[in-house]
Amino acid sequence: MDENIIEIAVARYYREYDRYKKLADLVYLICNEIVQKKLTIRATVQRRAKDPNSFQEKLRKHKTLTTVDEVFDQISDLAGVRIITYLESDREKVVEEIRQAFIGKDKGNQPIIKAKDKSEKGKHYRATHCQVYLPDEYLIGENENLKNTTCEIQVCSLLAHVYNEIEHDLQYKPLSGIISEQELELLDQLGLITKSGDTTIKRLLEATDERLKERTGDFDDVHDFVIRMREELKGESTFANNAGELYEELLLLKLTSPQTINKALISHGEILKQVAEIEYNKLKKYIIDNNIDITLDDNSSDILLLALLRKKVNTIIANHPIGRGKRRPSRLLQIAIVYKEMVESV
Repeated sequence: MDENIIEIAVARYYREYDRYKKLADLVYLICNEIVQKKLTIRATVQRRAKDPNSFQEKLRKHKTLTTVDEVFDQISDLAGVRIITYLESDREKVVEEIRQAFIGKDKGNQPIIKAKDKSEKGKHYRATHCQVYLPDEYLIGENENLKNTTCEIQVCSLLAHVYNEIEHDLQYKPLSGIISEQELELLDQLGLITKSGDTTIKRLLEATDERLKERTGDFDDVHDFVIRMREELKGESTFANNAGELYEELLLLKLTSPQTINKALISHGEILKQVAEIEYNKLKKYIIDNNIDITLDDNSSDILLLALLRKKVNTIIANHPIGRGKRRPSRLLQIAIVYKEMVESV
């Protein structure tokens, strides 16, 4: 690539670096919401704007880019976010939520999503790459300058991440010379180990879940909450969906164990699961009858949320005032407001 074009492109990137960093930070927050509150899975989220020196080196490897505009149109990872799930099986769940949360380049289009899984000697890279743009609801105020700017989200498992980083450094950033046959052999061994390790992590977490079912007292964290309340309600494996926000609300209300939740939400002779199902069905009917744009999921923690709203809806709404200058109401608060409207309409 022409050195003059590289120099101009790098100078422009230095001027726009803060914008790409802002985009990465915002996409990071949305992705955190996905893994911590929507799916409530074990995962970490990282973000970065591409280092200017790395950007310059990448340009030097490009042979087809001829203008500065082409550089910024075709290099897609200037803002980047990585979601690292503990379980390989959670990768597709995260990708599906990314499809729902973001849009493609043109309004109405979905993000471009590609699974880049390899399985050959020395090459076991496993990750899904998602090219996303922000919906209009995020492009207001100081974020207006993020319109038509793309962010790359990579989703992979914890062990795949380890392999991917090592392979990338050896295959694509060789310190000297071409990678050796011995290095390829060892990379191959590492790739196979990480794939078998995914199964070990899955079994380990399942064993942990079984142990947590027997615990008493306060919840240690949201995962402990999911395991014990799922057992309490005889819920589905997807009970974790939407649980993160509900858990935070319960802590705010000082309902920190199955015992305190039962004591606060049901009266003598009642059964929590039955109460929850009655309230859920009432609200679901109200939503359908009034054509309200909220979706409930009876296989998720929404079932417990409805039992909570029966007793605490006014307190929850009071704890989260909405108005001018405040964030859009959370999903939980939107459901609480509709629930209160239903109760008052009777």
